[in-house]
Amino acid sequence: MSQSYFSDPGRHAALLDDLPADPTVFPGGPGPDWRRVADLLDADQERWPGRPLSEPRPRPVGASSRATALLSVAALRRGGVPARCRIGFTRGYAPAVVVTRPGGSESFGPDGFVLAGEVWLAWRDGTLDATRFGGAAAVRDAVLRDLAYANRDELPLSETWGPMGPDLVGDLDLVDDLAALLVAAFLRDDVAERELAERYASDHRVRPPRDLAPVA
Repeated sequence: MSQSYFSDPGRHAALLDDLPADPTVFPGGPGPDWRRVADLLDADQERWPGRPLSEPRPRPVGASSRATALLSVAALRRGGVPARCRIGFTRGYAPAVVVTRPGGSESFGPDGFVLAGEVWLAWRDGTLDATRFGGAAAVRDAVLRDLAYANRDELPLSETWGPMGPDLVGDLDLVDDLAALLVAAFLRDDVAERELAERYASDHRVRPPRDLAPVA
């Protein structure tokens, strides 16, 4: 899988060759939510010119959990592994990003991760209280972000588009369909993955505008 606009390391691509194959060595934490991996690596190399990424930094530039996951995805893609970021929630009900790759489900991320689509479908079935996850509108937004991430538009979690916002408006049946497809694709359903890609390409309501997610 080629790099996306967001995972592309730019002129620092060779730095990713020094990283170990296991992405769990990159713990996320408080830090800037770098928009692109190239931005993160620019800042790192400005502070630590020429230092391989495998060497510890006394003063790392820091990165959010999303940016750290995206760095892991960039390294895996650099090695020819078709990895992706996916969006959901942790056991503590906070939004979370994990890295997935063929041959397994969750490869890197917090314990107790629940996919955004699973939360949405459980709320729609009446078996889950969405207020624990910030409300139904927040869960809907997480589903739309997961759709973008599944299609390699790994935008910062602060970005919004389409029906996103504090109010639960728009076609909820559409969100139902997307949530079910996202869960199925997460479980390696190739038919669901193809349908997601088709919907993402054709439905402007669920796709971020190109000023937010330029084509790589």
